[in-house]
Amino acid sequence: MKYILSFVILWTSISPIKAQWSTTPIRTESHTINSALNKRAYQISVALPSSYSKEKKYPVYYLLDGYYAFPIACESMKVLKMGNLVQDFILVSIAGDETNDYDWLVNRWTDYTFTSLPKKDSTLTKVWNIKSPGLVSGGGEIFYKIIKEEIIPLIDSKYSTNTERGISGHSLSGLYVANILFKSDGIFTKFGINSPSFLFWDNDILQAESTYSNAHADLNAKVFFSIAELEDGLDNLVKFEARLKKYKEFNSQFAIFKEETHNSVGPAMISRTMRVLYSIKK
Repeated sequence: MKYILSFVILWTSISPIKAQWSTTPIRTESHTINSALNKRAYQISVALPSSYSKEKKYPVYYLLDGYYAFPIACESMKVLKMGNLVQDFILVSIAGDETNDYDWLVNRWTDYTFTSLPKKDSTLTKVWNIKSPGLVSGGGEIFYKIIKEEIIPLIDSKYSTNTERGISGHSLSGLYVANILFKSDGIFTKFGINSPSFLFWDNDILQAESTYSNAHADLNAKVFFSIAELEDGLDNLVKFEARLKKYKEFNSQFAIFKEETHNSVGPAMISRTMRVLYSIKK
């Protein structure tokens, strides 16, 4: 009992100093984009920090796989800010027009892959019983244009943003984020690459990095890599991070989530990515 009482006194004496108690809730809004580039609809969900003001400019954090990730990210953002662990930022999640797991799988298969792998498309279309036209990979470039030319302009026109942008994803969308790391266009400077499907996609990311290295000696990026302990690909991801350390201006952190699987790691990964990329500490 003595120890419990001591803990309560310690928590109540320290926690309020570090915590931020807001009387204004996080505000969420949604928008639909009907893309002129691929004739598909995208659902854009936005969470504004409780202190949001048009008098201030905010960095924007784009989160892929918004179909499942946005609710988790919203609550994580709220609690991290309550603990004074992250800066103020605008959270933007991107989802397709899916309303179920099946459509989500089909949509992300196209959008989150830069390399077209017809044999893999055909094989898994049969294995997973996907209806015609089946899985179609290789739409990553078009999706990147949608982000640059349609989604970012929408967000910048409606909210008080600055030019600091981050983006993160998990699994296939983690692979996608790794690919845009090498776009060298300065659109994004912070990247969350979580349990990326490098091996599953025949390690095509190595060719993307090799092409980039032929013309660049620097890589201005802050990157958070993570992977679950109970999934394949740890050694491969470690080697990939090591490969990038040759670049000037490259900064990375790496986390292994103990006793997590590829499917269970989502909440921990989402929270940690925000904490690393948007830490109060510069």
